[in-house]
Amino acid sequence: MGRPKKPLISRRKTLDVALRIIDEEGLDALSIRRLGDRLDVRGISLYHHFESKEDILVGACELALADVRTPNTSNIDWREWLVENAVQYWRALRRHPNLIPILMRRHPLRIGLGEHNATVGLLAVQGVPPGVIMPLMEGLESLALGCAAYESAVAAHTVADNWQEQHPFLYRVSMNAGITRAKAFKVMADALVSGLLAEFEQPTPPLPYEDELPNVTLPRDQRA
Repeated sequence: MGRPKKPLISRRKTLDVALRIIDEEGLDALSIRRLGDRLDVRGISLYHHFESKEDILVGACELALADVRTPNTSNIDWREWLVENAVQYWRALRRHPNLIPILMRRHPLRIGLGEHNATVGLLAVQGVPPGVIMPLMEGLESLALGCAAYESAVAAHTVADNWQEQHPFLYRVSMNAGITRAKAFKVMADALVSGLLAEFEQPTPPLPYEDELPNVTLPRDQRA
């Protein structure tokens, strides 16, 4: 049976429902048939907009990350907007924790690479050294994914432990945390940016002169 000539439902509505299923029931609950049932259309109708289920997953991730956008101006300090984007990414992951396994593979799946390309381009325009841009991108993404995955695992732990008696020190400090998770994440993101930039700007130690190199004699079987 061929693909429908006319769409029976919009791409955006399909992704809205797909994201809702993932949020409420998990990744394994999403299927073409289930999505069609929720939309009250035949599953095959969805292929007007999507090549496969994976295409739907990619679209759902991009919808979830809709608030993570590169500024359309270079008049904002790059550290300010880059860290804010990392915060927005972390918040999106916290709202949609079931997407974390998919976003761990965002580069092979080409999720949001256009947005990443725009981010890298603006950073270069604003004078960020090219050699530090990719470490910044990878570091902030790793930070957001790691923090969100940890928080999701903690929230999913529903076993009733008597922390006050079994782990009194942990219980006490957890009841008296003086920094919110949101504030802590921003501080870590700021520190990551500052640390990587400082490391990049440090001068590279010169190589020793050739006549200062140790004279090492290789074993006979390792000589060229």
